[in-house]
Amino acid sequence: MCRIVSYNIHSGVGRDKQHDYKRIGQFLSQMGADIVLLQEMDTRPSHRDTNQDIDDICANNTFRLTASPALTEQDGWYGNAVLSRYDILSNETLDVSQQGRQPRNVQLVQYQTEGGPLTVVNTHKGLKTKERKSQFTLLHQHLRKRLAETPTPLVLGGDFNEWQFFSRAFRSLNRLLHQQKMGATFPSQFPIFSLDRMWVSKDINVKKYTKVKNRKTAVLSDHLPILIDIELPKNIE
Repeated sequence: MCRIVSYNIHSGVGRDKQHDYKRIGQFLSQMGADIVLLQEMDTRPSHRDTNQDIDDICANNTFRLTASPALTEQDGWYGNAVLSRYDILSNETLDVSQQGRQPRNVQLVQYQTEGGPLTVVNTHKGLKTKERKSQFTLLHQHLRKRLAETPTPLVLGGDFNEWQFFSRAFRSLNRLLHQQKMGATFPSQFPIFSLDRMWVSKDINVKKYTKVKNRKTAVLSDHLPILIDIELPKNIE
């Protein structure tokens, strides 16, 4: 069994206005996560040390962090990252930034699990509808090609920022992958919008999927984390 979490951590700042990567890392460790897709990881503030931020969210070496910065500045970086207990095989970044908008990317990491290779795809989409439409198209094209050329099990997750209740934005992705519908995840104290989502390839057996809503997650970020427990095919190589 493998537990995968997707979490927009709001630069490590909770609803109590406290910045604390250590408490987020400890929470993720305690919930038994094997892989965590992070959005809004931010190590840029000059009064903090980037290595210390990474050590804190890795929860005393429970996880290893693989970064995919969308912005890199003198004192640190901002963007996507993946935490994992597994050995990494590869890390790839697909730039889906749109002109005049904040830089965005798609992070694709392949791990060696007990069952064989597993690819996780981590992304944080833009705030404007037209921007997201282009980003969804680029993501779908890339994943379709990747699955055709390298058909290993794949999990897609992240903050898709698609707030419309009757959106058609995911039609292409839903034909390619199986969406696991978690429900509303934002804002964390009283969720209304389903911004955070996950999909899996057709060769993955999902045992459980849910959003994590409790007193702790209502404070740690403005988004709720979502998770899936998966069973990898026994015959993958």
